[in-house]
Amino acid sequence: MSTPVLISDCVFVVTANQCYEKIAKNDILYVQAEGAWVDIITVDKTFRLSTNLGAVELQLDAAQFTRVSRKHIVNIHHIGAVQGNDLRIMNEVLTIGRQYRDALMRQLPILWTNYRADKTSKKTGSSVAE
Repeated sequence: MSTPVLISDCVFVVTANQCYEKIAKNDILYVQAEGAWVDIITVDKTFRLSTNLGAVELQLDAAQFTRVSRKHIVNIHHIGAVQGNDLRIMNEVLTIGRQYRDALMRQLPILWTNYRADKTSKKTGSSVAE
């Protein structure tokens, strides 16, 4: 019996015509549940699979992909912005579920600073970085 080869930078999905098609993990923008289907949205193509989001989540690398709602798993490398309970990937805005927000924020490489635009110097009245 042969040992399966692990390829860490890609996954293979079965397409409608029973073809195994390779997808580079870096090309995956996000994964979206659609009823009894799951759509894998890539940079230039969407793959529809007959499975559930939980099954896909177990097969993706937790360091690169994170669940942000009951409906979405995102590739953190493609997150363009997070504002409130929304995140932007390319031109899509996805809602972050309340129970997933803290875990997402812990996973993002956030550069924290002391600067706040609403703080002003009492002497000059100009904005300052503290």
